[in-house]
Amino acid sequence: DVPGQPHRVNMEGIATAAFYLGAAAYAAATILFFLDLARREGSTTAAASAPVALGIGAVLHAAHVVSASLFSRICPVESLHFSLSLSALILAGMYLILRTRFRLQAVGAVVAPLALTFLIGAQFVGAEQSSITGVSRLLLILHITANLAGVGFFMLAGAAGAFYLVQERSLKEKRPTWLTAKLPPLDALDRTEHRLLLTGFPLLTLGVVTGGFFASRLGPAGGAELLRAPLGYATWILLALVLVMRAAAGWRGRRSAYGTLAGVLCVTTVILLYVIKSTGASG
Repeated sequence: DVPGQPHRVNMEGIATAAFYLGAAAYAAATILFFLDLARREGSTTAAASAPVALGIGAVLHAAHVVSASLFSRICPVESLHFSLSLSALILAGMYLILRTRFRLQAVGAVVAPLALTFLIGAQFVGAEQSSITGVSRLLLILHITANLAGVGFFMLAGAAGAFYLVQERSLKEKRPTWLTAKLPPLDALDRTEHRLLLTGFPLLTLGVVTGGFFASRLGPAGGAELLRAPLGYATWILLALVLVMRAAAGWRGRRSAYGTLAGVLCVTTVILLYVIKSTGASG
């Protein structure tokens, strides 16, 4: 018998079970959130059950990450595979914490499918541990954790901005629908987006600063790396611009929403480039 083998088998079994059950819970939450939005008269059962299903999915997701990292003996924030999975977990957790305070029930229709997509998509990315010569492990963990949390707040802000544009267009055309009637008022969506950006900005700033420190210790950059760096900085610049112009020039509402969504597009592209690089390397 191999020492420790039963423990590793148990961890693998727990990780597998938690993954499938978590995916099922996220899928159920996605359906329930969409049912709540799609029904003209609303669905009390779906509205109450959707956050519960998402919470169950998040707990199982966390169990999957912990057990899988113990099985593979890799720190979750030191691997792109686990980092992608953690980004979805953080997004779901933030939504559940902020949902009631910021009236974000409708945003769950974006968060739940994103969590499901990232949970499943991470399985196609290699789980190799990241390392950079000459950089302390603690600093690398701090860099990745700050980026993950910052992106979570940023994604939620982007969802609020997208719903703002939907709500504004409906009101401008004077054709309110049963869907927009379920969304928060424009002022509430605008304030929510702004507060989420203010919270995520220091975290993304920390990620940018530590990322610049790492850049000098990396080897020759390939095509993907050369594209990722400008997009990462563009995300931070767009976020800073939205916040500065709001304070200095009164940017609110539509302008702020478009700026935030442009930043979300940049950060999504960065994530896709990481995934493409990882899948290409593992292949």
